[in-house]
Amino acid sequence: MRPFFQRSSFQTLTSGGGALMQKPWRRLLLCLGALLVTLSLTLPVQANALLGQLSSGSGSSSYTLGWVELDGYDVFQVSAPSSAIGQRRQQIQENLQSVRAAYLQQESSAAKIAATETEGGQPQIYVNGQYLMTVTEEDTTLQGLTPAGFINRLEERVTETLVRARRQRQADYRRRQLILIAGVVLLCAIASAALAWGSGWLLKRTLRALGGPFDLDQLEEDPQKHLRRLRQRLLPICYLFIFGGVAIWALGRFPETRLLQQNLLSALQVPIIIAIVFVVAYVGIRITYAVVDQLAMTLVDDSGFSNQYSRRTRLRISTLSSVIKNVANFVWIALGFVLALYVTGVNLGWLLASVGIVGLAISLAAQNLIKGAVQGFFIILEDQFAIGDVVKIGDDAGIVENLNLRITQLRDTEGRLITIPTSDIARVANYSLHWSRADLKIPVHYNANIDHMLDITRQVGQEMQHDSRWGSLILEEPQVLGVDDFGDSAVIIRVWIKTQPMKQWDVSREYRRRLKQHLEDSQNEIPFPQRDVWLHPSEALQVALQNAWGDKEIEKNGKEPVAAKTDSQPRGVPSDEDADRTRDDGEAAGEDS
Repeated sequence: MRPFFQRSSFQTLTSGGGALMQKPWRRLLLCLGALLVTLSLTLPVQANALLGQLSSGSGSSSYTLGWVELDGYDVFQVSAPSSAIGQRRQQIQENLQSVRAAYLQQESSAAKIAATETEGGQPQIYVNGQYLMTVTEEDTTLQGLTPAGFINRLEERVTETLVRARRQRQADYRRRQLILIAGVVLLCAIASAALAWGSGWLLKRTLRALGGPFDLDQLEEDPQKHLRRLRQRLLPICYLFIFGGVAIWALGRFPETRLLQQNLLSALQVPIIIAIVFVVAYVGIRITYAVVDQLAMTLVDDSGFSNQYSRRTRLRISTLSSVIKNVANFVWIALGFVLALYVTGVNLGWLLASVGIVGLAISLAAQNLIKGAVQGFFIILEDQFAIGDVVKIGDDAGIVENLNLRITQLRDTEGRLITIPTSDIARVANYSLHWSRADLKIPVHYNANIDHMLDITRQVGQEMQHDSRWGSLILEEPQVLGVDDFGDSAVIIRVWIKTQPMKQWDVSREYRRRLKQHLEDSQNEIPFPQRDVWLHPSEALQVALQNAWGDKEIEKNGKEPVAAKTDSQPRGVPSDEDADRTRDDGEAAGEDS
């Protein structure tokens, strides 16, 4: 009998639908599994052919042994050349099946085996008068038997097999097997229910061993999420193994389906082992996630760090935990892949040598990837920025949402997720490392008392520093640097306020709100952009106006007027008095007309 293996399916690894396909390492895991299943179905055939070629030679070394089967049981062995062993086994099995059919039709349970010799002296075996096989010299030599010993063993095995075939086709036997199968199915259902009920208890015991809380409701979000997801995906796999194994076992309880059972086991043996390896790798990944998150929560306890660096420590631990998870993914997948290759019969020494050569070629072609991995390692080691920081990389700025050795992902103010390869990071501006600063540029009207406005800006900063709500966010006394610039419409006063990391924007908004209230209370205006517009009339209009004004002056005074010009008056532009006289003359001319 072949060893019994429980049935499984590689598709159970994808239970959960699209949730498993959300991350690249899961897609990689699925692709590797599909590749290995394909290899497992093709490698055994190629391996057998290769062994047949290697075993070919002179004398008995070119012959091999093969089992003759009936109703799924191995009966006896025969020999033939490697290229013809399958054909001879098939022919003898067909003869044995004909013998069994005739034996089941007869009323007697006796099986008469007779042996005759051919002209060449080879024994021919008959069972109840029907031809079974011819015994060759290799049949006896490879098994270390004499022809008589071989015939005695064959008689014993064939008789036992035929009697068993008759007994297993009786109604009483079938009834007992159906009752047995029903009992086993009932036990499996009870075991499945107990497994579903006891999985929570198992998780609690695991958490207790890891030093976590006993009650699952007390868990933080991430460890609870990983453990619940592991439980949700592992239970269907366990159910499939249990009931699939029972189904295959039930096929072996009846002679008509026992051959189907063995064919399934033979075809699925390597894929089942590969599936088990990848399930174990997935379980290892999920447990690693839970352990890392549990350790991270323990390390970021506020009691273990000072208030000044507790937030920064949380960010660093969060980033390191993310990197550790990515490394754990790679390690578990690599171990599962190597184990699966070993199961399929691949020579690992040859594989490792090939991987070394291929790795060298890939390293030359993927220099940017290696550079990015090294650069990402130093970014994390030197704490240049971490998950949760506000940074500017090149022309992109936002909150760091994801950071690993390969990429950095930012979320900008418009909600866009920006992915930047680590190898492209040359300069980083971190707005939230250890502390931040609110850089305020306060516009003041040119007509305002500048000293009074400086006192107001200092007063607003001091009020915020002593406020119960905002004082904890301000690390030092606000600095009023003084007049920083003369703008087009206002004088610029610059104020610096040192704040907690990422609180500079909140402090800036509150400072501006309070400053506006103080300006309103002191009846000071907030400047706004203004523009003076000079209108220059055209040359023809100036000449006409001057002529009209000159004629009237001549008629009135009898002499030409002389226009006084100053340095501040542009040439060709009438003065204010000239414009007034021109306007009066225009109105008078309109009345005359």
